Amino acid sequence: MKMTLEKRILLFSFLILFLTIFIGSGMDIMALRKDQVNALSLRSKGLAVALKSNIEKVINLGLELKDMTGVSEKCREIIEGNPDIAYCVVTELNGKVLFASDPRFMAMPIQESQKEEARLGEEPVYKRRITMTVDGSTNSYYDNAVMVMSPYGKPLAQAHVGFSDQVVFDKMKGMVLKTLFLLAISLVTSFTLIMLFMKRYVMQPISMLLKGVKQISEGAFDTHIGEVQVYEFNELARNVNIMSQFLKNRDAEIKKNYQDMERTFDELQASYRKLEKLSTDLERSEELYKSLMEDASDAIVVIGADECIRMVNKMAEEFFGYEAKELVGLPLTKMLLLLNISNIPKVHRIFREAAEGAHIAEEMQLSRKEGGAMVAMLHASSIKSGSETLVQAIFRDVTREREIILNLEKSSADLARLNRMKDSFLGLASHELKTPLTVIMGYSELITTDLADKVDKTVLEMVVNIANAAARLDNIIKDMVDVSMIDEKRLQLKVEEIQLNRLIEASVNELRFFFSMRKQEVVLSLDESLPTIRGDALRLMQLLSNILGNAIKFTPDGGRITVSTSAKYLLRGPAGATDESHPGREHHLFLEITVTDTGIGIDREDQLRVFDKFYEVGNIQEHSSGKVAFKAKGAGLGLSIAKGIVDMHGGEIWVESTGYNPDRFPGSTFHILLPVSPGLNAGTTDYSRLLR
Repeated sequence: MKMTLEKRILLFSFLILFLTIFIGSGMDIMALRKDQVNALSLRSKGLAVALKSNIEKVINLGLELKDMTGVSEKCREIIEGNPDIAYCVVTELNGKVLFASDPRFMAMPIQESQKEEARLGEEPVYKRRITMTVDGSTNSYYDNAVMVMSPYGKPLAQAHVGFSDQVVFDKMKGMVLKTLFLLAISLVTSFTLIMLFMKRYVMQPISMLLKGVKQISEGAFDTHIGEVQVYEFNELARNVNIMSQFLKNRDAEIKKNYQDMERTFDELQASYRKLEKLSTDLERSEELYKSLMEDASDAIVVIGADECIRMVNKMAEEFFGYEAKELVGLPLTKMLLLLNISNIPKVHRIFREAAEGAHIAEEMQLSRKEGGAMVAMLHASSIKSGSETLVQAIFRDVTREREIILNLEKSSADLARLNRMKDSFLGLASHELKTPLTVIMGYSELITTDLADKVDKTVLEMVVNIANAAARLDNIIKDMVDVSMIDEKRLQLKVEEIQLNRLIEASVNELRFFFSMRKQEVVLSLDESLPTIRGDALRLMQLLSNILGNAIKFTPDGGRITVSTSAKYLLRGPAGATDESHPGREHHLFLEITVTDTGIGIDREDQLRVFDKFYEVGNIQEHSSGKVAFKAKGAGLGLSIAKGIVDMHGGEIWVESTGYNPDRFPGSTFHILLPVSPGLNAGTTDYSRLLR
């Protein structure tokens, strides 16, 4: 039994609608699953990069990776804060697990990871799918790893953060059920609407048209088909009515088509002439390419699809020491042997990848014909010559550049070693000087107090001078000890609630004698609405004393020093988050202290280095034993200690000045930012473990 058109259309519509909705829903589910995986992968990548940054900061301080502590706890913190993440481990380059958030992941399988292409300024990520058996069940995991680098750019380990395939499945399960439910409702509703539409707007007009066409086919040419509601069917009825009119005009249409053919032929002739002109231009372009190739300052070698040398330029003859006739026609392997290039299979692979469209840059060592090794940078890319794909290899001599880079790397390593030796000497010297200095100060005090009446007056004055010198030396050693403890992160803070304004007033009162001695005016502009902060009062007093003492020394007699306080809300977030649109950044309350003087000022290029250790040591002629003498320079530790104390409180310190001018006294302003609660500034070193 033949099916009617109506049944065929309805059946076909049902099948198409079902397949369309089903396939669309399936693709949406797959896309949603992919989005879930990408979102979790992006979160894993961010956590891995954050863990890598923390590890590299510690490594930069000279600590070996395997000697580090607290990494496993950091991994567990990452897992606890991200319930969708399954594990966080740190492995050596050979795959051996060093630290893990859970001992169950210590037996992580070693597989080759696929390196993800990174954007400019981003960290490259190694992705892979792994299968592990945990607690007797085997699950599939998405692993994201970043490379942990040494201070010299050498890979040391990998930080892995991964999540289970089961997490993605659990997130998608409810979505799939909802999608299937919506699929059924959409299918029933859509099919019902299509069925009603078909009956009213398709089948009824077709029946009317079929009846009229049947009458015309039986010879009733005067039959007129009435107007139909559907525009297309109405047009069909109108065209049937005027069909006889088209028969009369058939000859005219044929002539018109002939004219169109003549016009098309003229256009083809014009296209052919244009093609001839393009061919001529192409020949000139090839000649220009050959000319540029010959005059190029780099050695250029063209290799054919059969891996034979097709062309070399003049610079290649000078570069390799072989004439063009000695190289052209040689197989690629033979040329590589002549140039004494090692790892020929790798070079073959480079040329194959270049022939496939990749642009390859590789450094290699080769030998000239007359002897002598050189380092060359190879750039290989594919070019088209008709239907044939050629490989263009450009060799550039980078021997001198490589020597310069090696010397720079060696110099950098030597500077790092000297810096470590300086820090070690600082701690050792302060420790070794402390004991004999304590003895000197003790005996000096004993002589000047208990034995003063038994000692000659002249000797007593000498002992007093010795005691004063020892006291100054003791202050320097205390600064050296503080710097050493700050560098080694061993200085602990005793945190308490502090009224910052009262602390500033106490610091100014301690130095009031020096202000009056130098006839300097002190102006306090303190905001009394400031809240209390949590910090170490003793260390903050030391910070303020160092900054105010620096202002006293570099402000002339009769100058003015202004201390002001204010509160500010500032954006702070995760380490490395410099974009204010970063979702992890939030507003936090900071208290700002500014110390402004009318002194000699600071050069712009020195405004960052003034916080370095021993920065002032360079001008040894200007050193003074006076604590606040004008332009006197000490050991250069005061501002370094101040910065260390601010960093430990999670704050920031910087200086602003229009420049150095001992005649016009442009002055300088030190800015100190302290968070109301320590540890808010995630961009600084994490001293939270040192608080007690």
